Amino acid sequence: MKYIVQEQEHGLDNPHREGLHHIGNSTHWIVFDGVKILTDPWLAEPAEHMLIHSIPPIPLPIDPDIVLISHEHDDHFDPEALSRLDKAAFVVAPEGKVADAVEKMNFSELYRAKPEDSIEVRGVIIDVVKGKHNVPELCYRVKSKDNSFFFGGDSMVTKEIEQMADQEPVPFVILPGEYSSILGFRFVMTPEEAVLLASRFRAKQAVLTHHEQLNVGAWWFRWLVRINKVPNSKFPDWFSVPKPGDYVQFPWDQNNYESKEAAIN
Repeated sequence: MKYIVQEQEHGLDNPHREGLHHIGNSTHWIVFDGVKILTDPWLAEPAEHMLIHSIPPIPLPIDPDIVLISHEHDDHFDPEALSRLDKAAFVVAPEGKVADAVEKMNFSELYRAKPEDSIEVRGVIIDVVKGKHNVPELCYRVKSKDNSFFFGGDSMVTKEIEQMADQEPVPFVILPGEYSSILGFRFVMTPEEAVLLASRFRAKQAVLTHHEQLNVGAWWFRWLVRINKVPNSKFPDWFSVPKPGDYVQFPWDQNNYESKEAAIN
């Protein structure tokens, strides 16, 4: 039986501040050129009968402008979490059963996404690219006039993602990086692959995602699905490993801050 995770008491200090605010696992609150974007909201556990939050998330913000859903797994597509959200949100969900389920939740706008789509909504452009997992997965590049970021869900590296990385620099990327496996077969990019992919995007700042989960299933679930903790030392200084409630500034905002400080001094 599922239950709603006990969220931490303290929520976001400033939910309107530009940058990434880490909620928990793959759930991020991203304020990008004034647009509030929520990724893969998750509250109900155990997901897939075995996964719980290894660290309690902070309270889920409920008024996003856009919601991005990467794939159907419970820790990325959670109807309980979605039910809390303001129905004025624009939801981008993979076409098929995920989008069909979202349609029944009465959001004002739903986009049934597929690879190579490009969506212009709420002042940003969302480019959809094919990921790779043990179920169909989508990843997203979000662009404004001057800046962009990439959200990689819990995908492996694909030729399509590599081609996107080669198209143009993306200064801010959100990527998984772990050694998880099913029967010995990997289904998420490794830390080494994540660092190389961030470099291929020519990112100035990377953020780890999908890194706060614990397998509490029956012994045979734990034998089937291995989730190994990855030490922070696997990631360089420019690759943040956030905890729930942490804030990560966009690199372009950091540059503006440093310029202002230099001018003052």
